[in-house]
This record gives sequence, C-alpha cells and structure tokens, in this order.
Amino acid sequence: MELRNIANSNVSVLRPKRDSVSEANEKQSDYAAKVHQRRLIFIGALFAIVILLFGSQIILSQRQYSQTNQEVVVGQKKLDKQKATQKDLKIQLNQLQDTNYLEKYVRDKYMYTKPGEQVYNLPVNDTAVQK
Repeated sequence: MELRNIANSNVSVLRPKRDSVSEANEKQSDYAAKVHQRRLIFIGALFAIVILLFGSQIILSQRQYSQTNQEVVVGQKKLDKQKATQKDLKIQLNQLQDTNYLEKYVRDKYMYTKPGEQVYNLPVNDTAVQK
C-alpha cells in the first residue's frame, strides 16, 4: 500500500500500489479488445462481400428469367399466327378441291373464259352510291 497526499489538503489517502502484473493484465485486455474488434470488422466485411456476390447473382438470374419469358411470349404469338395461316391454307386447299370454286378462281385471277364467252371489265367504284 502506498500513502498519497491529496492536493491542497492535509489528508493522506491510503491506496493499493499498482503492481506490474495488473498493468500487464490491462495491456493484455486492451490488446484482446483490439484483436476482437479487428476480427469483427473482418467478418463483417467478408459477410458483406458474400451478400453482394449472391445478390448480384440473384439479380442476374431474375433478368435472364424475364428475358426468357419475353421470348416465350413472342414465340407464342408467332405460333398462333402460324396456326391461323395454316388453318386458312387448309380451307383454301379444301376449296380448290371443288371444281366450281376452282373455275371461278381461275376466271377471276387469270381472266380465263369459256369458248364463245365475252368478258367486260367494269371499273370498281368504292364510293357510296349517290341518290
């Protein structure tokens, strides 16, 4: 124990003497606290890097999924259009099997006539008939 005088007084206080062991323990605990703080920062940074990496992967896969869905929609529209065209062609094929329709089609498109028949072409007027 060490006897110390308090400033500006006549009273002396008896305090325990700080030995070198307690000072070493304090230094060691300060060093341990700094090491723990550095480890915590390192683990936090590593965690943030992992989160950013996985987050970017999720965003990229979401973008690719969206593009694929758009391609599917476009493909579906093309398929529907092709099915409609195929249906029209089947109808036209069935009509071409009929001889009456075939004669009418050839006359209209290629201006064919029967022997002794005369064809007169009239201009087509799309405007409304006047009264």
